[in-house]
Amino acid sequence: MLEAYCARRSHVAGDQVTLHLSADAPRVQVTVLRDGRVPQPVLSKDDLPASRHAVPDDVVANGCGWPVAWRFPVPESWASGLYRIELSAGDERAEAFFVVREACPRASILWVLETNTWNAYNFYGGQSTYTSGDKAYASGAPRVSFQRPLPPGFLSLPENAPRIGDLGPRDKILPYARWALAHGYSPWTGAASWGQWGRRFQDWLEAEQVTVDYATNADLEEFPVLLDGYRLMLSVGHDEYWSWGMRDTVEAFIARGGNVAFLSGNCSYWQVRLERDYTQMVAFKGAVDDDPVLGTARERHNTGIWSHRLTARPENQMTGLSFTRGGYAHLPNAPGNGGYTVWRPDHWLFAGSGLGYGDVLGADPVVVGYECDGCALALRDGLPVPTGEDGTAPDFTVLATAAAHLWATDERPDALPPDTGELNWIA
Repeated sequence: MLEAYCARRSHVAGDQVTLHLSADAPRVQVTVLRDGRVPQPVLSKDDLPASRHAVPDDVVANGCGWPVAWRFPVPESWASGLYRIELSAGDERAEAFFVVREACPRASILWVLETNTWNAYNFYGGQSTYTSGDKAYASGAPRVSFQRPLPPGFLSLPENAPRIGDLGPRDKILPYARWALAHGYSPWTGAASWGQWGRRFQDWLEAEQVTVDYATNADLEEFPVLLDGYRLMLSVGHDEYWSWGMRDTVEAFIARGGNVAFLSGNCSYWQVRLERDYTQMVAFKGAVDDDPVLGTARERHNTGIWSHRLTARPENQMTGLSFTRGGYAHLPNAPGNGGYTVWRPDHWLFAGSGLGYGDVLGADPVVVGYECDGCALALRDGLPVPTGEDGTAPDFTVLATAAAHLWATDERPDALPPDTGELNWIA
């Protein structure tokens, strides 16, 4: 057995990274790498003393509580990025991570990694916000600690591993789920992980020579001035879990003229609270009626969906779109041809593309999927415009659309439990 985690997810130069681990072996080999198309080793230790530590009964909510095994500083020379810590002892392998952010911007773009969503899907200790033991969507944990190891597949995957977004022909089981089950990984690692989403996008950024700085979700709340000095913030992958403070920071940045690119479906769907010095995430979700803030002055900070009637802060007001008006696409019991139908080909975004009104963009490679955000629309003079009834601004411009559908209870695919129809719950 070999498992590890870092106490904090984000550091600047001069901070001390603390690695916590549990191992059967008395010595462990450790390498710290800045991840990228070609991972760059920056630090190693060949004989780190190790010992085995018990996993507490309350590990899901309160973390492992293991002692510090190794402490090292972040030098000024380490570029901003995601750093993987690779550990080995005999045949055992494990990984942990931390992010180096800049104290002052070096790039004009800040990529905020969706670490809240990784934590929501982390099932270490037998529960995530989705699972309890082997039961999915049943009795998920309302409080989940960041101070737990991430299971295999969250931080890295073999180069030949498919992505959960690789849809192809409609199938009852996603390609990644089939691959994961055949290779000893949990399918849950496909829905939210660096290995699935961030690493692929990072490869593209590096190939296009686009330089970005990095931060984590919690940094937006902990450091409200984080976005000062940046032109653009990126939200990528599956950025599903946002706190009130995160939204305050991003919406203030937008109000000051900042730009945000939400390249993320199901974005900011659930509200969460970050507590215990940002080491614990509260997410009651479907059991929001049990959230202790209901009936108090903090009721709007409940951990249901942002579109909840008691929250009255739909994510449309920030992103323009919401999963409550979108849903699933190009899956069993879900619509769509895999591409986007173009409505406004004269927009600058399509300049030089040769696309015309009604053309379908990306159907062949299936660029739509699998979770999509949308807004309430009406057709006016043959063009879709937002109605505004769901929080989307009336001047929001719809360039292209794809069919998407929220599953009701009676039409869920066979592979999923029958009692979790999002359409029913949202209604």
